[in-house]
This record gives sequence, structure tokens and C-alpha cells, in this order.
Amino acid sequence: MRRMLAGLFCILPLPGLAATATPEDVVRAFNAAISARQLNAAVATLASGAVNFNLGSVHGFAAGPASPEPLTSDLALHWRTVAPVLYSATTRYERRVEQATTHTEGALAMVWARVRTTTERKDGNATTLEFAETYLLRLEQGAWRIAGIASARPTR
Repeated sequence: MRRMLAGLFCILPLPGLAATATPEDVVRAFNAAISARQLNAAVATLASGAVNFNLGSVHGFAAGPASPEPLTSDLALHWRTVAPVLYSATTRYERRVEQATTHTEGALAMVWARVRTTTERKDGNATTLEFAETYLLRLEQGAWRIAGIASARPTR
């Protein structure tokens, strides 16, 4: 009877994720959505006001010592800007969480993930990178949302 009642009142807060999705589930869903070119589904995993921690420039030419990048930027805007360029230049872009470690304390969670990206450009060249990302998540209305991402992705 309990299961039946729980099922009746179950709300699916994110497309494709159960209401009981763990922080790691949300991180994996975010990366899977980026890989599947489902940008709106990826952005749906983000908390309002989520930030991208710019610990290092993604491109070596982007900023130098004279003009450092701001430490944080809007995470949803980041992906809404980067994804269309990435998708238009590639036949495949896959982000896969190879390993994850999660720590949860109340309404706050941290997921350290080993991420592997495979990029197949339209010119036929392919690149594989492996790096660490740290995801900060918070519990909002019973669902985990990504509040910030810091990446150790190497500079190209």
C-alpha cells in the first residue's frame, strides 16, 4: 500500500530523472544530455543562478595575465553559448562520467567526477580528453540541482 501511495504522489522534477535521483544521477544526466545534444534537458538539471567556476582558461589564447577571466560566470549561459558552436563543428561530442565520488550533507552535495570527452570533428579528426570536474549541488524542492561546476579540463 505504501508503494502504491508513494507512486501516486511521485513528482518527476527533471525530464528523465526520478524524484529520488541522487546527486550523482543528476551529474550523469547532465553529461548524457550534453552528449545527446539535448541542451534544454541539460540546463533543466541546473539550479537557478548556477555558476561556472573559471579556474583556468579553456583556450590558451582566451585570456592572459593582463586580462584574467572572471572567477565565475553564468553556467546556463555558458552552455547555451558553447553547445551550439560545439554541435555545429562536430559529428559527435560525448561527455562520459567514468568515475564519481559523492558527499552529501543535508541540502548540499558535492560530486567529484572523472570525465572523459570524445570529440569527433566534421573534418574527421577525433580528440579524447580525461579530466576532473567538481559539481556542487543543492536540494531544491526535493530535487537535486547543479549549483556550480569547476573543471580541471586542460587548456587547448
